[in-house]
Amino acid sequence: MPVLAHGGRPDELVAEILLLAAVVVAWLGAARLRGKGFGWMSRGAAWSLIAGAVGLLIVAILVPTVIWRDPTPVADRPASTAVLRIATPVEGQQVSGAFLDVATVLTGATVVEAGSTEVTPDTGHVHVYVNDRLMSMAYAPEQRIPLDWLERGPHVLRVEFVAADHAAFDPPVVTSVTFVKMTG
Repeated sequence: MPVLAHGGRPDELVAEILLLAAVVVAWLGAARLRGKGFGWMSRGAAWSLIAGAVGLLIVAILVPTVIWRDPTPVADRPASTAVLRIATPVEGQQVSGAFLDVATVLTGATVVEAGSTEVTPDTGHVHVYVNDRLMSMAYAPEQRIPLDWLERGPHVLRVEFVAADHAAFDPPVVTSVTFVKMTG
């Protein structure tokens, strides 16, 4: 599909599709009016197609500016003074077996229950990722993470302290280590 600008936002994609539809509909109507095809179509229907194409063009112009407005920006995320550290595994640690024992140390903040949604800089949850795959929304400092889905070799364990609404603080409170799975 041709891209008119950079085509990055959904509203621009919708506008491009509408513009393409306007061109096709206008071509159909014009072809009938010039006697170049579509003889089964009445001249009134051809004029209706051209009017519809103009309408599609107007909507295509209005979509990015009036119809499809960006949502109201979310309030700024709070900053947290929390410090998060991975106690185990250590950087480069070789692991065997079906599970990875993960121990984290969180200072300057408190982990709250899953049902809590009040966002404060010093309360939240701990999320555990392996190779950017969310493995746990941990509410305890120690976790057992299954490794049976991982191939042998190096992998990244990332742990993030997030606000009670599960969104990141600004800046994020995150740490990571690389570990090596020895058995496949």
